[in-house]
Amino acid sequence: MRPLAVLDVGCGNGRFGRFLREAGLLQSYTGVDGSSALLSQINDLEGQFFIRDISLANSLDGLSEYDVIACLATLQHIPGQENRQRLLYEMSNHLKPAGHLVLSNWQFLHNPRQRRKIRPWSDVGIDPLNLEANDYLISWERGGSGVRYVSFLNEEAVATMAAEAELRVVKQFKSDGREGDLNLYTILAG
Repeated sequence: MRPLAVLDVGCGNGRFGRFLREAGLLQSYTGVDGSSALLSQINDLEGQFFIRDISLANSLDGLSEYDVIACLATLQHIPGQENRQRLLYEMSNHLKPAGHLVLSNWQFLHNPRQRRKIRPWSDVGIDPLNLEANDYLISWERGGSGVRYVSFLNEEAVATMAAEAELRVVKQFKSDGREGDLNLYTILAG
């Protein structure tokens, strides 16, 4: 496999970029994240890094085209179906003609261990009537404690979003976690 030009949307501390570099698959790397603290941890990875709020329109403006665009464990945290759809569409506009977009989304609803982490919206003073179906508040206790917004995106939801963005599903599979099915991975092409 030839080295790839990669855009990592929601790149965090660049872990995926380091994985690709160590596998010899990286030609160039561009990371986009809303957290300057996480981006500041990327000191061992060559590339371009941008602080952008990907929940806002046009957050990928000015970027190039890429062989691979990864959005790993990120799309699920963008509030509002319209915003998620817009981000998927914006990512598709940065794919090279034979490029692929790779998504991963947390599959917590079918897992009793993960389902126990669901918290009521009243914990943060949000009226559930102001939310969309499949919006959840999940406790997060790794490295501290807190809660995070997660939209549950299953195979059907991702396939529907892909079709609306004029992308086709190349492959979907589940992996990760103790049970081996904690994340849904979807590979998309134009």
